[in-house]
Amino acid sequence: MTIAEAARRALLAGAVLALPGCTDWAGYDLDVASGKVSALSTMRRDVIPDRYAMLREPAEGTVPVVHPLGDVPGPYTQAQIDSIAPLLSNPLPASPVVLERGRLQYERACAVCHGVEGDGRGSVIAQNKFPFAPPVGAGSPTAGRSDGYIYAVVDVGRGLMPPYGHRMTHADRWAVVSYLRQLQGTPGPAPVPGPQVTPAAGADTAAAGVPQASQPVVIDTAPATTQN
Repeated sequence: MTIAEAARRALLAGAVLALPGCTDWAGYDLDVASGKVSALSTMRRDVIPDRYAMLREPAEGTVPVVHPLGDVPGPYTQAQIDSIAPLLSNPLPASPVVLERGRLQYERACAVCHGVEGDGRGSVIAQNKFPFAPPVGAGSPTAGRSDGYIYAVVDVGRGLMPPYGHRMTHADRWAVVSYLRQLQGTPGPAPVPGPQVTPAAGADTAAAGVPQASQPVVIDTAPATTQN
């Protein structure tokens, strides 16, 4: 390496090290300088939209898509149950298939604490054993709760009750809610009405995913998987 080449490399290295000193850590000085360039100056007035925002309205005649089993709610915690419950409603009819699936899941996961009849006299935790699992059957405070509240408690748990969302599928949780209503002998409180989805005139609602009265509801019996 010649002396001239070494000097050039030294000057280059010095320029690279000195460059950060020409601006602050946020690059404000360079931003001001680039704003003086005509090709870049208009960028200061450009609108930067939220990357998750819908920039255009749906085309006229667009048909909203509704899943027959309802959408799975996003993640929430026990502290948010009272807020999420009014937004959830049971999409499953109280058919023999749904009730039988709910009974199976209830007896597998719930009866050991809450009792086969929902009287709180389970084989593991009974009324005279700590921590006193509450009854969930007829005449219980749970009978006055909304379907969405029961679904959410099954999903994430509450108090000393552990979550069962990782053990039951979305449809199975609603099936348990339907079976509890059968045990309670009541349809439960009327859900808080939410936004209604009305398909466009002449739209094919079956193709849009809107459940039809004549369409049977198939319960997914595959066990829930746990994400690592």
